[in-house]
Amino acid sequence: MERQGLMGTLLRVDLTTGRMTEESAEPYRDWVGGIGAASKILYDEVKPGTDAFDPENRLIIACGALSGTPCPGTGRIAAVTKSPVTGGIVSGNSGGGFAPAMRYAGYDYLVFEGAAATPVYLYIKGGRAELRDASFIAGCDVKTANDRLEAVHGRTISTMCIGPAGENRVRFGCITVDRYRVIGKCGFGAVMGSKRLKAIVADGSVGQIPVRDAGAFLAEIDKLYRAIETAPGLQNFLKIGTLCCTPGKYRVGGFSYRHGQDLNISEDMLNKFEGYGLCDKYRVRMTSCAGCMMGCQNRHRITEGPYAGLEMEGTPFNSIFNFGTKLDIDDYAFCIEATWLCNNLGMDMDSVAEILGWVMECTEKGLMTAEELDGLTMAFGRQDTALELIRKIAYRDGAGDVLAEGAARAALVFRPETDYYASYVKKNELFELVRPLVGYGLGALTSTRGGSHVLGSPVCEAGLFNDEERKLAFSKFGVTTFNDPQAYEGKPEIVYYYESLTRACSSVGLCLMACDWQEIHLLDLDGIAALLNAVDGRGVTGKDLQYRMMALLNLEKVFNYTHAGFTRRDDMPRERLFREAVLSGPARGLTLDRDKWNRMMDHYYDLHGWDRESGLPTAETLTYYGLASAIDQIQTG
Repeated sequence: MERQGLMGTLLRVDLTTGRMTEESAEPYRDWVGGIGAASKILYDEVKPGTDAFDPENRLIIACGALSGTPCPGTGRIAAVTKSPVTGGIVSGNSGGGFAPAMRYAGYDYLVFEGAAATPVYLYIKGGRAELRDASFIAGCDVKTANDRLEAVHGRTISTMCIGPAGENRVRFGCITVDRYRVIGKCGFGAVMGSKRLKAIVADGSVGQIPVRDAGAFLAEIDKLYRAIETAPGLQNFLKIGTLCCTPGKYRVGGFSYRHGQDLNISEDMLNKFEGYGLCDKYRVRMTSCAGCMMGCQNRHRITEGPYAGLEMEGTPFNSIFNFGTKLDIDDYAFCIEATWLCNNLGMDMDSVAEILGWVMECTEKGLMTAEELDGLTMAFGRQDTALELIRKIAYRDGAGDVLAEGAARAALVFRPETDYYASYVKKNELFELVRPLVGYGLGALTSTRGGSHVLGSPVCEAGLFNDEERKLAFSKFGVTTFNDPQAYEGKPEIVYYYESLTRACSSVGLCLMACDWQEIHLLDLDGIAALLNAVDGRGVTGKDLQYRMMALLNLEKVFNYTHAGFTRRDDMPRERLFREAVLSGPARGLTLDRDKWNRMMDHYYDLHGWDRESGLPTAETLTYYGLASAIDQIQTG
């Protein structure tokens, strides 16, 4: 099958009628691709007042121009929808092998609308698409569903699948990709569940990705390979994945301990979570996404204790933070088990862990009781009840039905005082810490999808820089506070830089680990533009990409205001962070400074051309980015 134009082929799937149509994605070229094109589709086709679970909502699965090419880090598949968590626009992406398989199967975008009467799955191969009966996998966990799909289609397939949580419309239900990777936050799996779409199956055993200038493309890839192999800050990452983050987080006071009641952990707990030791004990091998040489995913096997026999990929630093320190549990085997359970049942582990920590703290403070939690004693350090509550949430069983709505909504059911201890922004559970890492927190809180460090937060704040790296960082950001974690000055400039870079990655199909978000020597916007030009010859510069990504950010802001009413107040930290000081460690005594934070926010809005009071784009800014038609929406709501 020949792709339709530069942007490739878009498949529309009406799940209500079963009708499928193909069209060129060329009308969305100005939005680059990936989440850019998908966001424009959502903006155009889903009107304010549409509920996230309404059949009129869209679920858009998107590849970028680099997806499935030999470039490192291009195994990412992206999704865009209206979120059942925030009520606004959300994007997410995952590694694995689905993006290459989808493009080899002949499609660059899948746009789902409507809702099937009974569970179905989409099967694509060789430019052909079929909706098939999914009754044989309905209600199954992800592993079982994949086993059964492979029995039908063979082991060459790649899958995007939801578990029971998505089918039960747990608001933070996720999409699990190839068993172990996830499109996690914001409820993509719940939207799939509302459409009775159990899975998407791609057989990419035949097909190819066109490259306009193979010589130039290979030359750019070679540069990236050399940068990855020689970047000093990347070597530990290449050996043990994100488990290498533990020392840096400890150095700045970057651990949530007992649900953030402190941001420091004991040396004994730190040693138990030391990355190389964990790999020596649990790792089977390193794995990678399709076509990538980084191999940043650990495949672990538990050989002893209550979880013996479990083998899985992808227990990253997040798992230590979420199920270890946040719950005051120093058993990495439990972290593996809890991560696996979330992935297999189909829930975002960041949201689940935040809810568990919140429930434990509220129980400790006498604000929740075992009777209200179906007899479960939710105490810090308890592994058994934590795992049981995870299951209850996935199946909306008893108290799990309330908690499946997320902390912001569940707090309305429990005592009003519980809301103070819930950590969320735009109703999305907050994984990120704010007090010890001001820029990281700023990026997460202002993120249009709520609580997301992958759409603008700088990870460089926790890094150590030599003189050469400091010069390189200054040339990119124009400020000197890039690794001063507690400084307020200069952080809006760094977030602005990464808002463009991260969106560009998700628009072309590139992993953040291959760009200078992860390591300052890696790809910047100019490098991404060079790769894009070699692939499809569109002739863009890094500045062109930045302009288009800022246009995308403004589009997201308009959508969020018209659909969810988000303004400046929805970009603000929780009150607790201004009132309560960190108890110990490198960040001891820290609270957020309200005056400094507000001045920083003013500057952040000024950089973007947004109104300080409302946090919304001005008419001049919308016009500049080609969005003049949205001016009336912003002014009238």
